[in-house]
Amino acid sequence: MSGKTNLNIAILVSLISFLCLPVFAVNGYKITLKSNVKNRPVYMYYQYGENRYPRDTSLTNGEGITVFESDEKLTGGVYLFFLSGKKAFEFLMTDENTFSVSVDTVDIMGSISFADSKENAAYYDFLKKYKSNEYQMEVLQKRLHKKNTRQDSIPILKKLIVAYQQQLLQFKKKAVAKNPNTFVADLINASIAIEVPSSLNAKAKAAYLKNHFLDNVHFSDEKLAYSNVLYVNYTNYINECGFPETDSVIACCDTILHRASAAKEVFKWSLYFLGNSFERSAITGQDKIFVHLVEEYYKKDRSWWLTDEQLKKIIRRSDAMKKVFIGAICPNFTATDSAGKNVDFHKQITKTTILYFWSYDCKHCLEETPKLAVWMKKHPDINLVTACVLPDEDEWKEKLKLFKLPGTHVIDTDRKANYTEVYSITGTPQIFVMNKDKVITGKYIADMQELDEFFKSKKKTAERSEYMSTKKK
Repeated sequence: MSGKTNLNIAILVSLISFLCLPVFAVNGYKITLKSNVKNRPVYMYYQYGENRYPRDTSLTNGEGITVFESDEKLTGGVYLFFLSGKKAFEFLMTDENTFSVSVDTVDIMGSISFADSKENAAYYDFLKKYKSNEYQMEVLQKRLHKKNTRQDSIPILKKLIVAYQQQLLQFKKKAVAKNPNTFVADLINASIAIEVPSSLNAKAKAAYLKNHFLDNVHFSDEKLAYSNVLYVNYTNYINECGFPETDSVIACCDTILHRASAAKEVFKWSLYFLGNSFERSAITGQDKIFVHLVEEYYKKDRSWWLTDEQLKKIIRRSDAMKKVFIGAICPNFTATDSAGKNVDFHKQITKTTILYFWSYDCKHCLEETPKLAVWMKKHPDINLVTACVLPDEDEWKEKLKLFKLPGTHVIDTDRKANYTEVYSITGTPQIFVMNKDKVITGKYIADMQELDEFFKSKKKTAERSEYMSTKKK
């Protein structure tokens, strides 16, 4: 699997409500921790997708012993103990909910041992072997990429690296086979990449990968939602089998959610993750993915954990986004300009137009707006309309005097224009670009560097199109 990072996973305000404390599955817990950390607090966290959240705290005594204990039922999954500084280790919570662990922060991997927890013992037996061989492979990879590596050594190093990769894969497969019907097996198996038959041609390989990429994920295991394996699998699956086509990403999302429906907690985290990822994706056209998720899942009562008000907010957000798709006619509004006159936005669009949303108390706006003024002087063929998102007219006018911007500048003092909601503005600055036909060609551009890159990219595309057209003639 590749390590691409196309997927935007920023957690946004309107979707934070997706995240809640785990549902309960394990009947309470009692974990005795013995370490060399004395008379200090130890923190227990749980993993939820790619993030970690605090669960419990306990103080070690003079002998380095502490007990984490509760009658409250606890979700199974991957948990962590943070001991001191950056010293931490993960462990598994399963039905083996009463156990002890001993560890020394000097050498966590070498010293750690578990009593009364077969799954944790099996997990660390696997990790110790795996990490040791992984380290050896990384040493070889560093040697391979050194500038002074002899040319005749390169083929040998490559063969050794492949051998280590195969050995690491065998470690995973043996651990899975040795621990059937366990969380540790599900956790490790989900990290094994699907092997594509070498006999297939390129097109058939791509289709096979898309259909089977997630086959090693045991979706009926609720505990996987409380690990990072779903996050890793989904990110790689969408990056490798979906991007850059929006429709392909939508198909990937539907595949994920269909499979994730095997377990409520897995489905809940999956929809949370996908919704967060695409609500405000920086990649053009991916807002359609969020709208699809809302139409097909939220509006169809698949988000049972949300309150009515939370669900309404998400639906309102989606409905607003549909109005500002790339390629759509931009929404019109009427607002007041600096001379106190009403301005019809659509009438300002007689050529390529930038709509710049900003705020007079936004630090980033105060940094970017002077840059916009300089940029506009270099692009007199482009029209500018700025829209202030806050209502104080005096503050707004004071800042406008400083910036000396060309174009038309409006404010919505009585909130009648409501352009922040119409254009789904949740932060500033935000830039939209419209062509002379009022069609949205760019949106949610965050700063002048992005804006400059946007226009340079459009120019290159236009030049290439013109060249191809001339070539055909």
